[in-house]
Amino acid sequence: MKKISRRDFLKASAAASGGALLTACGSSGSSTASTATSTSSAESGPRTVSYWIDLANTSGADVKSMGDLYCWKAIEANTGINVEFQHPASGQAAEQFNLVVAGNEMPDIMYYSWATNYSGGADAAIEDGKIIPLQDYMEEYAPNMTHYFELHPDMLADITTDSGNIYGFPAIYTSTAEGSKEWQGVFDREPFAESFIGLVIRTDYLEQVGMDVPVTYDDWYNVLKAFKEKLGLKYPMCFVQMFEQMSVAISAGFGVCVPVSGFSAAYGYGINEENKVEFGPVKDGYKDYLAFLNKLYSEGLLDNDYMVLDRTSVQAKILQGDVGAWIEMMPTGLGNLKSQILKDDPNNTFSAVGVHEMVKTAGTENWYHQANQPFTGSVGAITGSCKDVKTAMELLDYGWGEEGNMLLNWGIEGESYEMVDGWPQFTDAIIHNKEGKAPSTAHSMYRQLNGPFPEDHWQRLVSKTDYSLAEGEIDQNIASLNTWSYENGKHYNGLPATTLLDSEQATYSGAFNEIGTYVGEMTAKFITGTESLDNFDDYVKNVYSMGMQNCLDIQQEALDRYNARVK
Repeated sequence: MKKISRRDFLKASAAASGGALLTACGSSGSSTASTATSTSSAESGPRTVSYWIDLANTSGADVKSMGDLYCWKAIEANTGINVEFQHPASGQAAEQFNLVVAGNEMPDIMYYSWATNYSGGADAAIEDGKIIPLQDYMEEYAPNMTHYFELHPDMLADITTDSGNIYGFPAIYTSTAEGSKEWQGVFDREPFAESFIGLVIRTDYLEQVGMDVPVTYDDWYNVLKAFKEKLGLKYPMCFVQMFEQMSVAISAGFGVCVPVSGFSAAYGYGINEENKVEFGPVKDGYKDYLAFLNKLYSEGLLDNDYMVLDRTSVQAKILQGDVGAWIEMMPTGLGNLKSQILKDDPNNTFSAVGVHEMVKTAGTENWYHQANQPFTGSVGAITGSCKDVKTAMELLDYGWGEEGNMLLNWGIEGESYEMVDGWPQFTDAIIHNKEGKAPSTAHSMYRQLNGPFPEDHWQRLVSKTDYSLAEGEIDQNIASLNTWSYENGKHYNGLPATTLLDSEQATYSGAFNEIGTYVGEMTAKFITGTESLDNFDDYVKNVYSMGMQNCLDIQQEALDRYNARVK
């Protein structure tokens, strides 16, 4: 059979028949440059490592302890290292992280976002003796991760502090390279900015009004107006406010990033085409963005309750047939909605597809797009309480070798996955498991969802696949992810893993906290019309009077330091 590229493979997968994804032919991926070793044989004598990690963000809902996972049972057997997991209570990770770190005795490993959650950042944590710098140990105790950074040096900047300390084993998204004819192992997979949220529209409603998928802002306005006037939809467009902001699906066409809940710097800021930091809500394009939303809001084309809606309430309106377009978050949003609708009404025409961000002019490409940056922000750090640094690092490094990485991403070969034409695929025991669980749920007992290792995007696509499809049906979950990942803007929204100096933090936080509150209040007023957009220039002046320029200067200096970390 003819070999195909990864992009073509994904497009083919979107149109695959139900039951399993199409797979490309060819031998399994392998590293041609791998010289790193695998810590797969147990050393003499018992070795134990204590490991603090939040289950809520790293495993499935049914998992009670990471030690129960089949991948970790295998890791312990292969390495000869006994792992004592410690998990904070659900929803209390931040509080318990602070309590543990404040004490004198900490677990050997703590997986968390140290750079943003420890006061003063990772350098301060090292100076305070809470975690240890790894650069002097990596080559000997972490040969796999060292080798990965030799192949992908751009990622090293994310876990290197401004003073040059490597402070942990990162969690990073990786993907088989674009254009590759076969699935790739851990060393060859490239860091990947993963998209997971975007615009969705009901194509069956488009057919009813005789219109094409909208592309430009004018197209969208006309389609939503037709949904309201011709179909009588209560909510032509409806979404969760946070989803709309996070996706930049509406703002990107105006050249701006928008803040998400709490007006976090990670979202309101962006890096423009001149590699300069900018803050979306003070740009001219933000006024155009607000004007468009105000137009939809004032004409009843946007659900007027969107600022207080959650995902459950939005989906309830979709299930009732009252919504024509919305913003969806995968993994299986469209598949789940369709299954629920058809269960109640087998003759329902429901058909929805993920589409591009809005643009000003057809045929143009936006600069910004939504994506999780390759580095998630969390690291497995070796704490100052660790008495056996070698064993702790070898344990984490095992997940950066081929053997350990397959266990953490895919589980047990022959049980949870098998290689099909060179590509890992779920086994029938996972897809059609006896418990009747969704494949991704059944798989959750075999693999670790997130953690300080290279995460395989291909596994995440296989997990998001709708296996209930009939022969010839398009998998809109995969098709939508493909559109959002490859056919939206050129550059991800937000900033990379920059850090502020202690001398900058107080000044920055004092100003930006006030700015964030004000921007949030004024944004709501401009969209609802309680504040005229004629006052936008005064609003921008007020933001700058609160210290916006100083905030921009501090963030630019942080970006410059980040870019200089690893030449």
